Amino acid sequence: MRIKEWLAINGVQMSALKHKRIAEFAAMLPQLDERERLNSEDIAARLKISAGCVRSWLRILGHRLHNHNGRTIYKHDHTGWAKKILPVYKANKYNATKTADDLKMDRSVIYRWLANEGHLKVKYRPRDITTYKFQNYR
Repeated sequence: MRIKEWLAINGVQMSALKHKRIAEFAAMLPQLDERERLNSEDIAARLKISAGCVRSWLRILGHRLHNHNGRTIYKHDHTGWAKKILPVYKANKYNATKTADDLKMDRSVIYRWLANEGHLKVKYRPRDITTYKFQNYR
């Protein structure tokens, strides 16, 4: 039995076959991106692979295409949010909606950050579903 060899590009572990394909893609990238200014869908059509595969390989290589159709990937910088959000959240008596309005941030962003960090207070009692009567849908 042959043991599979794992290789890495930018810390991403992959098989030797995938490593070879991404290396070949990286060699073609200056032509496709710099000179021809193709987007991921056009590159995928040229290479006869999916656009998602091209975007995945670009992410592994840490490369951003020049022609990205105006799409940007935006991620909030969460550094310092604990010092910024938590005092306002506590001052508003643990109300995420009021906190978001006071900080002029999107409510879903504040709520999701508070949930991920474990700061949300449960405002309802846990329900006992053993007494529920479920209907059979046939």
